[in-house]
Amino acid sequence: MASTPTDRRIHLVLDFDGTITLRDTGDELFRTFGRFEPIHTELLNGQLTVAEYYRRSVAMLPAELTPEQVHTWALSMDVDPGVEALVALCRRNNILVAIASDGFDVYIEPILRQAGLADIPVFSNRLVHSERGWSAVFPGATESCTCFCASCKRNAVLSSLAAGDLLIYVGDGRSDTCAAQHADVIFAKHHLAAWCTEQRI
Repeated sequence: MASTPTDRRIHLVLDFDGTITLRDTGDELFRTFGRFEPIHTELLNGQLTVAEYYRRSVAMLPAELTPEQVHTWALSMDVDPGVEALVALCRRNNILVAIASDGFDVYIEPILRQAGLADIPVFSNRLVHSERGWSAVFPGATESCTCFCASCKRNAVLSSLAAGDLLIYVGDGRSDTCAAQHADVIFAKHHLAAWCTEQRI
């Protein structure tokens, strides 16, 4: 049976770093506790894939750094003041909200809890801590896509959509370009806005 306009669900998918938070929290994590350069420049120059960049950066986080310390530090990151109102608006209008991030759960989860948004579904990478140190896990990794992500946001976004659903995507960076190609409506800033202009999206 074909879907009708009244069957269509509306999905709002938000990027996290630089969209929900005002700064890229992942970049700040490596700046604060590990090493940011020259690895980040090597990534932007195409010398590393995103997964390689993350593995190298995560390996430089000190083993004695605990998840609790990262949680406490994460709470110093500023959240965009409009996010809570936006989510409340969506809930009043039965719009489904989710987050698709190529960042890490270890800082995303405490920030969302503090903002009262802990019930929003999140698709992200994971940071795992053990006695040997930190390691990165990419649950959404796929060989079928070469986007600027360790975990493909396109797959995360499309996995929750039914035929005929409407997708609104909000993002700011290179990691958002793949998912944005599948959106019906895009709210973009910074690199994503420039890329959409170049691609005539």
